[in-house]
Amino acid sequence: MSRSAILCVLILSFARPEFLSAQMSDRSYTLEEVLTIAEARNPSVALFQANFESARGGLRSAQSYPNPEWETSLGKGKALEADARYESEYSLGISQILEWPGKRLYRKKAAEAELAVAGEDLQDFRLELISQVKEAFFGVLFSERIAQVLAENERTAEEMVRSTQMRVESGEASALELIKAQVEFLRITKDRRRSESHVILAKATLNAVLGGALKEGYRVKGEFARSDKRYDLAALIESAQGRHPLIQRQRKAVEAADDALSRERQARVPDLILRGSVTEEIDKRSFAIGLAIPFPLFYQRQGEISQAQGRRAQAVAELERARLNLTKRITEAYQEYRMAQAQLELLEQGLLRAADEALKIARLSYAEGESDLLNLLDSQRAQRSVVVEYQQAQFELQVALARLERAAGGLP
Repeated sequence: MSRSAILCVLILSFARPEFLSAQMSDRSYTLEEVLTIAEARNPSVALFQANFESARGGLRSAQSYPNPEWETSLGKGKALEADARYESEYSLGISQILEWPGKRLYRKKAAEAELAVAGEDLQDFRLELISQVKEAFFGVLFSERIAQVLAENERTAEEMVRSTQMRVESGEASALELIKAQVEFLRITKDRRRSESHVILAKATLNAVLGGALKEGYRVKGEFARSDKRYDLAALIESAQGRHPLIQRQRKAVEAADDALSRERQARVPDLILRGSVTEEIDKRSFAIGLAIPFPLFYQRQGEISQAQGRRAQAVAELERARLNLTKRITEAYQEYRMAQAQLELLEQGLLRAADEALKIARLSYAEGESDLLNLLDSQRAQRSVVVEYQQAQFELQVALARLERAAGGLP
């Protein structure tokens, strides 16, 4: 056997694509399944849920009434007579704060608005989580598709090496053509092995979003869904301005600031303290009832009111900024979506078919001796590049659609 043949055998034996078989697993997950897992296992969901429960506790606290205060004193005393003895004495008292109704009302309303803010934060994170899961899921699907394409190209290159080896041995081709075929095979093998790492990284990214819920070696099951739908940008922006969780959150934040300001103004009216007591002394028993009223003579909560006014102004400014940012985000996501659609249409309408046709012609010309191996290899690289670009365009369309859905708070 010639040196070239031995080199060919070594290349083919050490460059086998074991990756696909090593990664096979009985468990495959659809997009709907991983979305469900993310909702249950993503650690940030628990964080936002805890914030919501904390706000709910704040509402319960705002709805509660002040507790009464019980006072007891025990002692001994004696009359002023010379032969008097010490005897037991006691005093019992209870007091209850009678809170000003306006202050309690606005404290409760502010807490309700804060609870709504926490709820909108949770809904906005769920939108973000769905977008992250979709991007990661399609990232795994894309990387696996590329690995499959390169594995198929590797098998084709392997067959070409064998075919060229036979042509060299029969004298139909020069040894230089065999070297070119071997170099091309090694190049594809290197790209295929690099794609294996991309699959591993993509799977690790998806599993991280899912809180590490998936076992090693899992697979995903799905397709790149074609999206030809045209959305109206103005309609998306108008709809999002009315119902997006970010906007709803800031509106509730303004309501909470309004109620907090009203609460501070109402707090200028002092609360009443109702007191009742019974006292048992040596020579008498007495009952008393009374009211205590703090008199706001020197300070009338000017500082707290100024702080509340500042927080309200800040909340209003944040609402306006959220509206502008949301419009910007939707516009950017919409343009990315339209560009991804146009790129995919361009590939499907001509480039894919043209690349396949060019490769067929190059193979036929090479088989008939009308062109050399270099021309065939160039055609194969061009066709492979277009196929990879097509898979990339499908992936980018799915990512753009997920980002548009996230930016708009949902799609019609």
